[in-house]
Amino acid sequence: MIAEVSAWKQAGSLYIWRYAALSGSRRGWHFHADRDGCASIIDLIDRMVGQEVPSHRTMGLAPVTPAIWGRPNFGSPKWDRFERLRVEYCPEQAALEIEPVENRLILRIGAERAPLLREAFIDLMLGQNDSGIGPSDARRPDPWMFW
Repeated sequence: MIAEVSAWKQAGSLYIWRYAALSGSRRGWHFHADRDGCASIIDLIDRMVGQEVPSHRTMGLAPVTPAIWGRPNFGSPKWDRFERLRVEYCPEQAALEIEPVENRLILRIGAERAPLLREAFIDLMLGQNDSGIGPSDARRPDPWMFW
């Protein structure tokens, strides 16, 4: 039995940022989460995919500190502060998308790429950082990096 999306509660910390200098692997979105944060978003993805219907949940984003953005040593991030992340699941959504809207981000996922995002957070939870995923099948999409 799949747990209800509406019963999901966030645990841990999740960080998302972009770098000011956009070249190479600095492009795109960058993610980090503590162990509980990884487990929490993995649980949310599992619930969403398991229910197989459109759903959404909102989670808080932790402030990105120099200790976090300095992990890959790419210089300062853009100083756009996002406080919340709305995760929207639509089964037919082909690509992973992030859209900034004021002080929050909207993350759109679908059945096709949800497993890829889930695996990235599993790797991060296991300490396998410095990895990336392609959010779409576009020829050269900006990578999503996990630190």
